[in-house]
Amino acid sequence: MSDEGRRRRGLTGTVIRGVGYSGGGFLLGRVITLVTFIVLARLITPEELGQYTSGSILVAFGLMLAGSGMLAALIHREDRLDEAASTATVATICAGVGLTLAGVALAPLLGAFFGSRTVGEVAAVSAGVMLLQSVRTVPRAILQRRFSLVRRVVVEPISMVAFGVASIVATSQGLGVWGLVIGLYAQAFTDAVLSWAMVRWRPRMSQVSFAMWRELVDYGRHVLAGSAIRRFGEQIPVFVAGGFLSQSAVGQLQYANRIVSTPYSLLVAGVSYVIFPAFARIAGDRDRFAPALLRTLRWSSVLAMPMGLMLAPLGEPLAIIAFGQQWALAGEITAAICLFIPAQTIAAEIGEGFKAAGIPSKRTLVNAIAVASGAVAMLALTPLIGLFGVGIGISVDAIAGAAVAISLASRTMEIPVRSFLVAIAPAAGAALLMTAVLFPLENLVVDAAGHGVLLGLTLLAAEVLVGVAVYLLALRLFAPGLGREFMGLLKTARRRPAEDGEGDEEFLEEEGMPTLPE
Repeated sequence: MSDEGRRRRGLTGTVIRGVGYSGGGFLLGRVITLVTFIVLARLITPEELGQYTSGSILVAFGLMLAGSGMLAALIHREDRLDEAASTATVATICAGVGLTLAGVALAPLLGAFFGSRTVGEVAAVSAGVMLLQSVRTVPRAILQRRFSLVRRVVVEPISMVAFGVASIVATSQGLGVWGLVIGLYAQAFTDAVLSWAMVRWRPRMSQVSFAMWRELVDYGRHVLAGSAIRRFGEQIPVFVAGGFLSQSAVGQLQYANRIVSTPYSLLVAGVSYVIFPAFARIAGDRDRFAPALLRTLRWSSVLAMPMGLMLAPLGEPLAIIAFGQQWALAGEITAAICLFIPAQTIAAEIGEGFKAAGIPSKRTLVNAIAVASGAVAMLALTPLIGLFGVGIGISVDAIAGAAVAISLASRTMEIPVRSFLVAIAPAAGAALLMTAVLFPLENLVVDAAGHGVLLGLTLLAAEVLVGVAVYLLALRLFAPGLGREFMGLLKTARRRPAEDGEGDEEFLEEEGMPTLPE
């Protein structure tokens, strides 16, 4: 085999194994989080969760402002890495201090907007989390750049445990919304400490320079702008629900988002953690980059389409069985949000391609159009149909983003729109057929939520299995070649680096970072 062939196969194997490790670690973290929120559903009210969600909006913005641009700039960078990382460390910590002070100052305004003194108090008290979040940015970027998955399989699950233990113990003592804030601090502190412990690198003040900061900002500002717009878009539903409806509605929406975001985050976090640094290495080779992007979209769609559309018929019984009858509205709203998973997955994966190709400004444009579309839909529909209008707006946001991302990628990357549609269509068709079977099965025959917790879970699991079976049969009909491609990818993933004559260590090991054990 040629050196080029070995290099391609080596990187492919690295990415597949990386997605597996990353997805597995993230799955563990999400299972821990899900268990935590199942318990918390019995300890807090929708209004208390709404107060916590509204009050922590500034923390969500702070995480993005303090780190997203620098993180992407460090991963994308190819030279003077120690100098860049040292400079980014100082820059992100200074940004964290500034954002914490700004958060305290803005907290009363947030409370006034939502008409809740508690929301303002939560915002002020939780502002310090932004400093802790900024501290972890550089070690997170270094680990991701090295394809080291220790963050996914060790740091994040332990941080989730810290949140779960602290918040459950605190809320069980009657602390309500403040128990959630305590959990937030426990998670952020644990994450920051473990990230630095695992990275085995320390900044050098002698290498910090204003010139390097300018270089990092020059690339990172576009990523930051895109992330800022996306993060603002994620908070618009909270502003609309809290402004037009109530804090209880915000709490219901948060649990609906929890149901939808769990499978979405599992998929996108598992893939994007590895895909961005991998794409960055091959972005200059169009013969490799375009097929890699389309393959990523194809397999992401194969997973995302059924994950999303299955929640349309099964979201409500899932919420009632898992969280209790008081969260039934969250399950109903899930049906309106379910299209978010496949559509946002498409937009997110193409966005990683824009970043890797050195044109993150396109990602910013995608996010701007998507957020504007979703906001208009929410503002128009919420006064008419309540919380369902917010849910529909979330789906409109994601669908608009996917459509614009495909259009821009076609023009800037010279990939025909038809190629994108061919990659996505089989999974979409199979998922629609699956949904057409599950709707009458749940609503006319099973009614899983009406049979108690244990029997309800059993019936729900059986419906999921039926849905998966229908989906796989339809997918085989619509795309018969996917099975062979899947077996080929498994073979590549299992092949050890030595079999190719070129180890994955050139991608996994930099600056003394050990490789993850096979």
